[in-house]
Amino acid sequence: MKERIKRSLISIAGPNTRVIENPKSIEKKRKKIFIDTVNSIKGINLRANEMHLEYGINLFYYEDAHYQVIEELLIQLYGYEVAKVIFWWVYDVEDPKNIDYKVKDEKSGKEYIVRTTTQLYNAMKKIKLFNLK
Repeated sequence: MKERIKRSLISIAGPNTRVIENPKSIEKKRKKIFIDTVNSIKGINLRANEMHLEYGINLFYYEDAHYQVIEELLIQLYGYEVAKVIFWWVYDVEDPKNIDYKVKDEKSGKEYIVRTTTQLYNAMKKIKLFNLK
């Protein structure tokens, strides 16, 4: 919740008021941040691939240090299992709209078809891969 809104609510209701954010709102923000982040990383990777294919400019060595930092932050934020799925999605999934890619629950054996980053998030949530604190 934005601090400005929180201060306004406290000024209206009084200093003994406790303002907490709705868990659904927190989850919605968490999901949006995940989707936006993964889509941005995938877009950066696709752009580097296109530069290499169209113009022969190889940016991979230049960008490698940036990717290492991003990957380490994803591991710290979401845990290794979620980060591993994100890396697969970013680096290996080429055209999810036309090919069925699946995320498999190792415990139950159930597979989830993913064609969008939103479906990827929902599948990982169902599998309970996130280390939510």
